[in-house]
Amino acid sequence: MSATKILWGQILTVFAIVLLTTWSATEWTAYRLGFQPQLGPPWFMLGDWPIYYPWSFFPWWYFYDAYAPPIFVEGAYIAASGGFISIAVAIGMSVWRAREAKNAETFGSARWAHDDEVRGAGLLGEDGVVLGKY
Repeated sequence: MSATKILWGQILTVFAIVLLTTWSATEWTAYRLGFQPQLGPPWFMLGDWPIYYPWSFFPWWYFYDAYAPPIFVEGAYIAASGGFISIAVAIGMSVWRAREAKNAETFGSARWAHDDEVRGAGLLGEDGVVLGKY
């Protein structure tokens, strides 16, 4: 696999982790605040459980932090954990991808040519360039 190829799976995985942890922070904060009506209407209901937009945590934090700081600190820890988890997953996926490569064509993969490769390149003919001489 080319080093310049965009790794869509890795990118989507990282974004999914950030989305999941942000959404978890939103739901946790709403739960800890008792699903107060001041939080606004939920996006939809899952049974009896109100589901809010994933990003709702951030405006709530801005407007209501003064009323319940410890709850918003918990939510912030949950949301921030997404960044740390994403970094670890991205590094892990990169290491896994690097270990899968069988034919490394990067720095450090140079070697001496075999006789048949030198002949195939036409470097041993009667005419032509003499390697290593002026």
